[in-house]
Amino acid sequence: MASKIIKKNSKKITLQIEIELDSTSMLNSEEQIAQALNEAGKKASQEALEQFDTNGDPIDVDGSILTSKGRQKKSIKLRTEK
Repeated sequence: MASKIIKKNSKKITLQIEIELDSTSMLNSEEQIAQALNEAGKKASQEALEQFDTNGDPIDVDGSILTSKGRQKKSIKLRTEK
């Protein structure tokens, strides 16, 4: 199972998704489909967020100068994790 961005321009991206289906269990196949679509959605969301990312220059908003801390590694805990 894998997804990758195969083409992108300023307003569109094209994703390719590969899903391995289980011929013995519909439930396992559905789980594989859900995982692959979730992974593709994460990549699409990341691309969407990056179009609003700044290059690090200060931004002037109503007279206040806002600065970026730059890219920071963050980790999140998913609801399904214990």
